[in-house]
Amino acid sequence: MKPDYERAALLAAETLDKYEVNSAPVSPLRILKQIPGVIVVSYATMSDVVGADRSCVISMFGDHNQDAFTSVNVVDGKPHYIITYNQKLPVNLFQRALARELGHIVPGHNGSLPEEVRIEEAKCFANHFLMPRALVYSVKNTGIRFTADVVTNLTGCDAYCMSCMRKIPATHVPAELNRRIRDRFMPYIMNFFEFQRVAMHHDVSALADLGSFMEGYEE
Repeated sequence: MKPDYERAALLAAETLDKYEVNSAPVSPLRILKQIPGVIVVSYATMSDVVGADRSCVISMFGDHNQDAFTSVNVVDGKPHYIITYNQKLPVNLFQRALARELGHIVPGHNGSLPEEVRIEEAKCFANHFLMPRALVYSVKNTGIRFTADVVTNLTGCDAYCMSCMRKIPATHVPAELNRRIRDRFMPYIMNFFEFQRVAMHHDVSALADLGSFMEGYEE
């Protein structure tokens, strides 16, 4: 069985639309907190609840779940989720971890699919959720020089996330859905680039100030 990349990408776009996301970086944590039946806690909080050391709690979830882990409990036929995450992760890894867990919940992943299929679909969802192509196209439509640094600064995604987007097979999202997402992002994007334009005017002096600060720090 092959991963359904088309469905994962479409669900990511529908989630952005449903929760009216209009700024970046996109926050999977904010979305998760709005979904009924989902509880999100840090490993540190979980360690307080169970009365065990944080490192012991993390080890309980296995070597492959050091960033985040989702537990599922079905009550009266309805799934309830507890997402435990590592709050000490760098921001880009924290974002990716929670977006991946969201990518398991939204499609309703369960034991009926092979694990490798669920993982691939969740990764696809996370990439399209954190760096939706509608946002990328909105950036290109501003006329600003489109670079990896621009997208990284705007979305919080790193080169790894962008390379994953290129490797994933072509996906189709309905034009009307893409348009709604682009329209919501545009005011934020225009404000972001206006700030960039003004800030770049003072870029040389700002870098000089930073260089002086670091020289003093090193001494």
